[in-house]
Amino acid sequence: MNSMQLKCVISLGKTKSYTKTAEDLYVSQSTVSKNINRLEDELGFKITYMQGHQLYFTEQGEYFFQHLTTLHQSYEEMLSNIYSSQSDRPIIIRHSMVPFERYYLPRFLQLFEKKSQRKVTLAGFRPYNSYEDNIDLFYENQADFILIQHDFFHNDPRIAFTPLMKSQYSVIINRNNPLSQKQNLNIADLNDQHVYIWNSNPGVDSVLEIERLLKKIMPENNITEVTGLISAEMYATANKGIGIVPSFAYDNRTNPHITYNYLNLNFPIYYGVFYLKSTQKEPFFNDAIKCLKTAFDQERENWH
Repeated sequence: MNSMQLKCVISLGKTKSYTKTAEDLYVSQSTVSKNINRLEDELGFKITYMQGHQLYFTEQGEYFFQHLTTLHQSYEEMLSNIYSSQSDRPIIIRHSMVPFERYYLPRFLQLFEKKSQRKVTLAGFRPYNSYEDNIDLFYENQADFILIQHDFFHNDPRIAFTPLMKSQYSVIINRNNPLSQKQNLNIADLNDQHVYIWNSNPGVDSVLEIERLLKKIMPENNITEVTGLISAEMYATANKGIGIVPSFAYDNRTNPHITYNYLNLNFPIYYGVFYLKSTQKEPFFNDAIKCLKTAFDQERENWH
């Protein structure tokens, strides 16, 4: 019995649908089915059955679901209480390793040190890990705050978001490419390029929308997703195509081979900080958010 199997049961009890459960957990429908089948084999009884096109729980499955839901809620509350009671434990901030974070996060540490005796631990955040693993960072005391763009967590009702910056997408272009001379690009300008676009799994909404627009003007095999922002830059540096990344991933260190030019779209993106809604009750929360905002704004004045 593993955590994914239990999450599948809890979600199925709420959705009564394999399709909706797959969407809820950001996995494939076959993954849900396999996990339920394996759990049934392990337990020795059926959890669900289909009648017509409707999913139902068996009597044993319903009993299992009800008690599992109660235990799961108690487990999360217990962890939250344990961690919140540890007033001496460091606050953990996970960052997405974009270049600007190397500048404003040190300033944040200096500001926060003046307001609080609480220590802060900085750690990297890997968007390409599974969605549930990233959510579990909050529940398993491995993250209090995660810095990334607003659509990464898909309006998940368990967490909240504070924006630090309104942004858009940029195109990374080799200086030998004629497109580098155009400071603001439209989707139509990219029709004869090979595009390397940053995305996570599941894909964030804004990137999926860009891909939808690109597929209208170019073959699908001219669009390649990359899991790291630096990968998009390297392909552009090698003049193997262009990269599309959030504008806040801009690197002002001198790379003589590329330019970052804006991509004109009718939707903005926001970079900021995610946290569990329950974290808003923590005594360190207001100071941490205020210092993040101040550090970001102060250092941004020096970022060109």
